[in-house]
Amino acid sequence: MRGTPRARGRMVSRRNMLMVSGASALGLFAPSFRSAMAQGIGGAAGDDTAEFVAFSRFATGHDNLDPLVGRSLLAALRAQSTAFPDQLAALIKTVADSKPADVEALEESLRGNPLHDTLLQIIRGWYSGVIEDGTDAKVYAFENALMYQPARDVVVIPTYAHNGPNYWVAEPAPVAQMPQF
Repeated sequence: MRGTPRARGRMVSRRNMLMVSGASALGLFAPSFRSAMAQGIGGAAGDDTAEFVAFSRFATGHDNLDPLVGRSLLAALRAQSTAFPDQLAALIKTVADSKPADVEALEESLRGNPLHDTLLQIIRGWYSGVIEDGTDAKVYAFENALMYQPARDVVVIPTYAHNGPNYWVAEPAPVAQMPQF
């Protein structure tokens, strides 16, 4: 540092400037970060997601449903219709009260009821991975969509990626012998 000792005392050092800036930024973003963390934790273990996935297990007949896909589908269905949470609660209550043998029995009992469309919408979301029509529809489950699971071992999921969707995520096969040059 240059200058007299008295001048150095008045100068703001780079270290102090960085510490003050970092503390200010942390104080500014801490409330939103805390809120996002609480939402993320609540979303991961939220009762509403667990209820939705539990009902979806009954509606699809599949026990091995991805909770992350369930959370995405639930959020999308809520965003699509403000009445969805009430409709889902009504479907869960209907299943609890009437105890249908399977989803086919539930579907038959709901014909003519507005909940019938909600039931089909949930099933459609899990099987196709989308909840909307059209070319702008957002995909919530592509390779995890239930329609691809029965033939997954013999049918390539439609994709532009040559080795299938997300092939680059998998660990490459180890080389048994290193090439000798």
